[in-house]
Amino acid sequence: MRWTDLRTGFGCNHACRFCDQAVLRGEHGDASLAEVSAALSALPHREGVVLAGGEVTLRPELLQLVGAARALGFQRVAIQTNGSILASPGAAAGLRAAGLTDVALALHAPTAAVHDWLTSRPGSFKRALAAAKRSVAAGLGLRVNTVLTRTSAPLLPDTVGLAGALGARSVRALVAREAGAATADARMLVPRWELLPEPLRAAAEQARLVGVELEVVGLPPCLAPDLRALLGDRRDVAQPDRAFALEAPPSPAPIWPTPCGRCTLRPMCPGVDAAYVARWGTDELRPAGPQLQPPSEAVLHIVDADTSRTLRQRLVKLHGEGVRRLRFAGERSDSEMQGLLRECERLGIVASTGP
Repeated sequence: MRWTDLRTGFGCNHACRFCDQAVLRGEHGDASLAEVSAALSALPHREGVVLAGGEVTLRPELLQLVGAARALGFQRVAIQTNGSILASPGAAAGLRAAGLTDVALALHAPTAAVHDWLTSRPGSFKRALAAAKRSVAAGLGLRVNTVLTRTSAPLLPDTVGLAGALGARSVRALVAREAGAATADARMLVPRWELLPEPLRAAAEQARLVGVELEVVGLPPCLAPDLRALLGDRRDVAQPDRAFALEAPPSPAPIWPTPCGRCTLRPMCPGVDAAYVARWGTDELRPAGPQLQPPSEAVLHIVDADTSRTLRQRLVKLHGEGVRRLRFAGERSDSEMQGLLRECERLGIVASTGP
């Protein structure tokens, strides 16, 4: 089934700490009923469409929009929602009667403490669970969307298990990005890529046990090539069709930094987040293919978050990869830099600093 996410506006009743739309909410309103209807008519296929926000259930004309999509011939019509309105008695059944077929529900953790902290709305976890149960009872297909933050990523296996218990058919996990609301607290919210493969493998096993399809968006596939099916093996899986019913700025374009080179996984890679690379560098990337052996010379980019211990661990790793000449790029105290140079000398790496 080919799905298109149709963004109808940015209005929302939650204030998620990771929301990449937060800065857009005050600059762009919601599209009108006529604008959304026109956008629906302009979509190039009639398979599946996801009406998304913001929080699309806040729109008073949502029943009309669902009916209009079905009248245009869409085989399946879904809404993307935080569940706050759908938890109300009769809401799911009313949408089902109007022609809705599926619900993509935001469930960001398996506990109220973490979910409610991430949404900044006490009680949102309880309402999300009620929305899931009412949706399934109404005969709607349930899918779960979850955002992986530093706090919630280790809990993904339990989130998948909960989704399965609620009757969800699939879980779509999106790695939090340094954008929108997350920009101010990126160090606390955005997970380090290299720490994700382990919980993803556990989540994949849990998904197999409970019969849920799991998809992960936003992790470069080179970090976990054994999870290719999980990460998607086509760019259109990682970057589904998107359309806007209103004029809105495009998302930042992904990049392929220098280490990506001629990586054999590029055909399935959607690119990497430029903001992440700017903050953390590219040392976590693991380009695939025999033609991509690390060069004998390299640059080690030092960022503020690096500790002396992590820098020494990276030096050992570079040495093991065959690097014999190294240049440090970044600021460190004179004493710490001298310690790093001594470590290079011990490893047999000729090192220098500066441009």
